[in-house]
Amino acid sequence: MLLEKILQSYPKPFCKNNRNLPLPLKNFNFIYGGKGLGKTNLILHYYQNIPSLKKMYINLKDARLNPNKDFQDIQSFCQKENIDLLIIDNYEPYFTLPKLPNLTLISQIPYAIKNFHYIHIPPLSFQEYQQIHKYHLEDALSHFIKYGNLWEGESYNDYNKAQSLQNINPNPTDFCILKNLILNLGLKVSLHQIYLKIKKDTKLSKDRFYEYCSLLQKSKMLFWVEKFEHKLSAKKLYFYDFTLKNAFSFERNFHSLFENMVFLELFYGLKQEIFFTDKLDFYLPNSSLGILCMPFIQQQTLEQKLHKITKEREYCDTFLILTLNQQGKGENLGTPYTILPFKDFALNVAHYT
Repeated sequence: MLLEKILQSYPKPFCKNNRNLPLPLKNFNFIYGGKGLGKTNLILHYYQNIPSLKKMYINLKDARLNPNKDFQDIQSFCQKENIDLLIIDNYEPYFTLPKLPNLTLISQIPYAIKNFHYIHIPPLSFQEYQQIHKYHLEDALSHFIKYGNLWEGESYNDYNKAQSLQNINPNPTDFCILKNLILNLGLKVSLHQIYLKIKKDTKLSKDRFYEYCSLLQKSKMLFWVEKFEHKLSAKKLYFYDFTLKNAFSFERNFHSLFENMVFLELFYGLKQEIFFTDKLDFYLPNSSLGILCMPFIQQQTLEQKLHKITKEREYCDTFLILTLNQQGKGENLGTPYTILPFKDFALNVAHYT
């Protein structure tokens, strides 16, 4: 019987290395986040330490399964076998969930299910990346920039990453939307602008476009940053993997990649509102801090750029200039500023709350 074979095929963790994340699991859990974040490995490691539970694991992306037909008897089977815990990977609502003492669902999309505890798995911060791979600090930064911030990142090159995204978005319309969103990484843009551009080349309904974009946002695969005090203006678009654009374009824009790196450290490290302005890449109202992302700077260029910041000085107590490896301190028109290498910032991001 198929369900018996699945029960006997409970997997071990795929990798000895594991994410350095707290995992406050309850009886009914919904684990969600983008592809490549190590969600499944994290869950398998966690439950490996609870041998008393009789466990069953189902991967709905297994090509040998038909989710619409194969699990009609899942409730009676689990009762007969006294299953304590069912893990459903790549979950989609194909069938009614069985009533069990423990259920853990894993998916990219946080489907709404009553009484479930939702846990978002974030991408790797630079600090976690360095802890997992144990590189020398300079080497860690080079690898982080090259391979990105996914737990599975070093197993992908740009081509494999694009193919992998196409595999998880087999619908050509959804993949077209995703690709066009990714090509706007780091730009000030509106969803309407992207929709109109796609519509020129592809037949696409507005409802379908906005529904898919909403799913990506709920999954925390993409993020929109508002312009400060201009809620209706075009927003900046960032992704959970800052290297994604390299997988879809031969054009390289290191400034956009660097900016996305910084955004993710701010978003997950500080958990406070983040805006941009005409002259600042990021503005943190709670910290009265203005941030410029300048991976490569010359002092004269920096002073000229700071001189052009006028209105923002009304609400910024200080400026932080983030670079690849330069550091220093100074003052411009009465406002102090700090120049800091990205690695130093990322390893101490909580300092800026």
